[in-house]
Amino acid sequence: MTMRATEVSNKLDELYRELESVRGMSESEVCSKYNADCKQDIEDIIEEEIEALKSYDCDDYSEDDGLDYINLQQSQGLPVICW
Repeated sequence: MTMRATEVSNKLDELYRELESVRGMSESEVCSKYNADCKQDIEDIIEEEIEALKSYDCDDYSEDDGLDYINLQQSQGLPVICW
């Protein structure tokens, strides 16, 4: 499954927020919430996920692909709605 650039960006934002949240918690809170042995383990896992997403080669489908659809439709004799 490939992810779009916006999905990767949203996931990165989520991971950065989670990392900051973990860094703000005490050792016991992190261990309890994530069922971990220590806080550093969770920080390392989140940082690894961030690095993996930073290097992820995603599909970038932007809204405007540069094609003039109105002229294309007109050249093909299709009806065109102009706003």
